[in-house]
Amino acid sequence: MGNTGKRIAAAATIITLAPTFAAAQTGGGDGNPGGLQIDVGVSTGLTYDSNLSLDPGGDDASIWDTGLTFALSSVAANQRLDLVASGVLRYIDSGGDTDFGLEDTRLRFGYQRESLNSRLDLTASYSDVDRDFIDPFVDTSDSGSGGSVATTDLGLRYETGLQDPLGFWIDLSHNKVDYSDTTDPDLDDNRTDRAEIAARMNVSPVSTVTLSASERRYEEDVTPIQTDRTTTTTYLARLEHELDQVYTLDLGLGHARIEDEEAGLTTITSGLVGFVGATRAMTNGIATARLETALETEGRRSNLTFGREMELPTGTFAATIGASRAPNGDVDAIGSLAYVQRTRTGELTVILARTTYSDDEDNVIDTSASASYRHEINAVSRLDFGVAWSLVDRSSGGPEDETEFTRISAAYTRDLNADWDLTGGVTYRDRSDTDDGDADSTAVFVTLSRNYSFRP
Repeated sequence: MGNTGKRIAAAATIITLAPTFAAAQTGGGDGNPGGLQIDVGVSTGLTYDSNLSLDPGGDDASIWDTGLTFALSSVAANQRLDLVASGVLRYIDSGGDTDFGLEDTRLRFGYQRESLNSRLDLTASYSDVDRDFIDPFVDTSDSGSGGSVATTDLGLRYETGLQDPLGFWIDLSHNKVDYSDTTDPDLDDNRTDRAEIAARMNVSPVSTVTLSASERRYEEDVTPIQTDRTTTTTYLARLEHELDQVYTLDLGLGHARIEDEEAGLTTITSGLVGFVGATRAMTNGIATARLETALETEGRRSNLTFGREMELPTGTFAATIGASRAPNGDVDAIGSLAYVQRTRTGELTVILARTTYSDDEDNVIDTSASASYRHEINAVSRLDFGVAWSLVDRSSGGPEDETEFTRISAAYTRDLNADWDLTGGVTYRDRSDTDDGDADSTAVFVTLSRNYSFRP
């Protein structure tokens, strides 16, 4: 879509009634009680979208998607293996041009093994998706403006000494993002590698000390001959102490060094980092307070937050409120709210979030809100309603630079029988961008899906 926003933090619980879908979804073995299990999901659907790319003057699109998801899981007493593969056979007619082929391929692997005194966790995933089909509430930098994005993630974490006074862990991760055929000049291929090693010591029944060292390397291919690099090294000492049965103290103090190489010029930022937090146990939840300071490429950022989590008779409530001081001296309000209310016939979820971060010397303010409601009509049918809004402000006191998204969705789902579900609905989207102008779209969709499991 041509916007330059880094990300919009979307609530994980928001109901996304998308007019198109990546593939039939299965639990990937989440419901496996043990042993070997195979889960298969099949879905097919038709969608008409008046402006799929959500660009000013964009073309309408007619889409026929047939998705398949295959999941294999093996669960034993001390280990678990998951393998999930999915893809979409897509026919699309947009602007007089047609295309047909396999899209949105995704692979995911996970392996966990745990013994009495150690734990191993291996993860790997790969996806290659059309950027016009990416939800802008997940990542504004990866949605719209054509082309595709391939993402590879690898992870390894090993912990030992889980039951001993002295324990260790190592945590390694790799992320690679490759763009192709996109018209957005602000999207560059990039790679991130991170390594952490730590030692944990139980110095008393109520006190734990952790010493850790980590390094994060980020590389971005700005041009075929220019690669920008940022290396962040952090050393941290942490103390977790239970003052009594009510109060818990969490202290951290360390040193960070950021080496940033851009256009052949290298700048170094270093200094102390740390945090102090307190938690109070209450009859229906906890109350928290936290002050932290950290280094970014542009300088130091400090946050002060207060939080409250509560278990309600028919739901949950969690909220934080605070302030963030940016490297340029700006002080902005931050916070979050997550409220879930269960009723006899459905569930209401409300999410609010406001965060800040630095990007290309800008202090970015990211605000989002969403609400969803599910109403169970009867044993075989339901209604889903969702509304979501987000605003990314990169103005930093200068000329206006904002990107705003709105989405309103409604869907009806009916269980045709024990295996097949039919879903139909409508989605309205609106986007307003300071640089690229305004655009909106209306989509109607209908999908037929089936998920089933069997055990060889």
